[in-house]
Amino acid sequence: MKRFDKSSITIKDVAKRAGVAHSTVSLVMNDREHVSPKLRERILKISNEMGYMPNMVARSLISKKSATVGVVFPENPHFFTITYFLMIIDGIQNACKKYDRALMFFSLDQTKGESYYKISRKWLIDLMIILNVDYTRDISKDIRDLKDNGIAFSLVTKYNGKEKVNSVCVDNLEGVRLALEYLASKGHKRIGFISGSPNSADGPERLDAFKVLSKKMGFDQDEDLIVHGDFTFESGEREVPKLLELKKRPTAIFAASDYMAIGAMRAMKAQGISIPGDMALMGFDNTLEVAYVEPPLTTIRQPLQEMGEKAVDLAVRSMNEENFEPQMAVLKPELIKRQSC
Repeated sequence: MKRFDKSSITIKDVAKRAGVAHSTVSLVMNDREHVSPKLRERILKISNEMGYMPNMVARSLISKKSATVGVVFPENPHFFTITYFLMIIDGIQNACKKYDRALMFFSLDQTKGESYYKISRKWLIDLMIILNVDYTRDISKDIRDLKDNGIAFSLVTKYNGKEKVNSVCVDNLEGVRLALEYLASKGHKRIGFISGSPNSADGPERLDAFKVLSKKMGFDQDEDLIVHGDFTFESGEREVPKLLELKKRPTAIFAASDYMAIGAMRAMKAQGISIPGDMALMGFDNTLEVAYVEPPLTTIRQPLQEMGEKAVDLAVRSMNEENFEPQMAVLKPELIKRQSC
């Protein structure tokens, strides 16, 4: 039997061995219909024996489409150190394996005129997942450009624009309700709140939920019980002293993200405050770090991996289903009880 250099095997070599047209092999490799199960099985067996691997780059150049999922996020030098995003990416990666797609990452700097659509065209990205939208800038035209040019995409956040788009988010109202009900069950009525970034979808939504539910549940309503962070460690450490300096301190602090809660924990310990003995502390997200701080942090779990996977599922469906209508998937949060309250 003739030996083949597996690195140079082409689709034509497989077709010649199988005695079929190379277009038939292409249909099999792209998992298309119009090939009988028996012939499909024979072609796959031959291609495996010969060590044939489809050249995805060449395929992209011919079709003007890629087998790549592009993950786009705002310019941030620390992006790949933030476990919140890494947990979402883990879900995206799981979906990429399911759909046999590669994964590429792109940082977006809108101040330099960059856009989601320009990235998609420059890199032949036909399926895009958008993370951490900065709502200080209007992205509606960019979103319309993606839709008008047939780029499949999903946002892993709630979309605030008028267009119908695929988006995946957590039920923030339910998450805040779970947190406040748990704190109430522990006897807390005076609760400080560290809000998140106003430039996001989650920040204002969690703040509004806190205001509405804390009033409905009869908690103290002093305006000074709310301070404003931006979802970072640093903002939690910076803002919590304002709550600690109040003449009448809160008995519990609820931070709108785990990172702010961890920053707050550091500042509280620096002042000799025992957690939860002197003051309870609670976060939101259930990122990887919170089980390993001392004390381990009670928090509201976002299903981050599931959110990443769902975002890819929706984008793939919008690409493959002719009459698919964009969807907003709102996933349920979960209370995770640990030792901080």
